[in-house]
Amino acid sequence: MREVLIAETELITAYGAGKEACMEGLYAGRHAFRKVTEFPFPKGAVGMGALIQGIRENRGSRSAIWGMLDFFDPVLRNTAEKSRLYLATTLGEIDLLETSDTDTVNSLLNRLLGKYSFHGGYAVSAACASGNIALLRAAEQIRTGVLDSAVILGCDLASEFACSGFSALRAFSKGIPRPYDKNRDGLLLGDAAGVVHLVSPEYAEKHSSPVQGRLTGWGITCDAIHITAPDLSGRELARAIRRALDFPENNGKNIAAVIGHGTGTVFNDQMEMSALNLAFPQRLPLVSTKGGCGHTLGAAGLIQLAAALEVLKRKQLFPQTNLNTPDPAADISSSVRSVTGDLVLTLNAGFGGINAVLTAGEA
Repeated sequence: MREVLIAETELITAYGAGKEACMEGLYAGRHAFRKVTEFPFPKGAVGMGALIQGIRENRGSRSAIWGMLDFFDPVLRNTAEKSRLYLATTLGEIDLLETSDTDTVNSLLNRLLGKYSFHGGYAVSAACASGNIALLRAAEQIRTGVLDSAVILGCDLASEFACSGFSALRAFSKGIPRPYDKNRDGLLLGDAAGVVHLVSPEYAEKHSSPVQGRLTGWGITCDAIHITAPDLSGRELARAIRRALDFPENNGKNIAAVIGHGTGTVFNDQMEMSALNLAFPQRLPLVSTKGGCGHTLGAAGLIQLAAALEVLKRKQLFPQTNLNTPDPAADISSSVRSVTGDLVLTLNAGFGGINAVLTAGEA
């Protein structure tokens, strides 16, 4: 079994273009939410989101999602000929739903494969766990020698369609999301896209690739109890965590922090905290990116991985954005904290009870 190396990560979020803008916002404890004017919002909802300025303007017949994806053109052109593509998205070109005669996820995949010379590609549409599942599927192919290089592209738009769905579930916050806060009341959506380039050690040596970090373990489980609600016991997420930690690459390693799914809804956060308390005898430092840049659906796992590498690099954990009253079930803080350890655990959960866990290590 081979090591899985992280050669490159890049992001575009409501904080701005580039992962540096996202990390700066998170470490400053600053959120990127604003009033949504780009599309009608469901009646009674707060009408806010972490939307990227300008991507919905002057786009002609193209989906606004390309306003984000064009930012990655240099990375995609540089890696495509040597790589397989894994597209992580829940809704794809969702803003073309009314005019498109094809599936909005597959249409995006086909356009990407038509534009770039990837060695094939897959669409991973696994609800809000899409990002981590795409990452671990690609990692498994590299670890077992099937691939030497894989590009994971995660992207989703905050849209009228998605906002209507979450509003119908009464999942929206009445104000600003407060993940792991005792008085949390819901989520808000955000635009985002991310790219991760995973390679084998042989590929890295042959092409003199930079190495930003390693994927050292992963696990998937499913609650399978409800189409949208999680199992509040957290048993299956705890099992996925144990599977990830059971990888030999993690033997003797210590966890510095956990970047949770942390949507800010009552039930999701409760399930995660229960799972972590089942999996570990002691509380681990916990944080979520979604209090800052919103719930970004298929891009969430890629944002979390980039944040995990930043935590390992700085040896500091960014503060929990918008935290007022920490839930006593979690080790959560509104301040930047020093952390020690070799790994960061990153968690995704999704509709249908899907749980996907990754461990990221230093370069």
